[in-house]
Amino acid sequence: MSFQLSILKMLAGQPHGRAGIEVVKQHLAIYYSSGPEWPARMKRIAGRAPQLDIFGQTLIEREAGCWIITEEGRKALETLEQLDRGTMRGQVERQIAQEPEDQLPPWCLSRE
Repeated sequence: MSFQLSILKMLAGQPHGRAGIEVVKQHLAIYYSSGPEWPARMKRIAGRAPQLDIFGQTLIEREAGCWIITEEGRKALETLEQLDRGTMRGQVERQIAQEPEDQLPPWCLSRE
């Protein structure tokens, strides 16, 4: 599912939400060979949508030689990313709340 999410994300960033198959392949190769952060992020986000099916749910349409993200696909991606941002924000807040005051970085606001 994280692979499908990567395709949604990549198409959302393309002009008019469309790209040829070769462009999709090139972007995916860059994403997945650039280090562990991208695959980890996509796996984490995709975990919130285990039944994701970008073609079956018409989140992406196929035309001759290209794929196009639909409005429904953009909404699904935004929803998943918002959920992930909320989760990550909550993890950071819990982590800060558990750290002793003297171990907080200087740029961090005091809990008082």
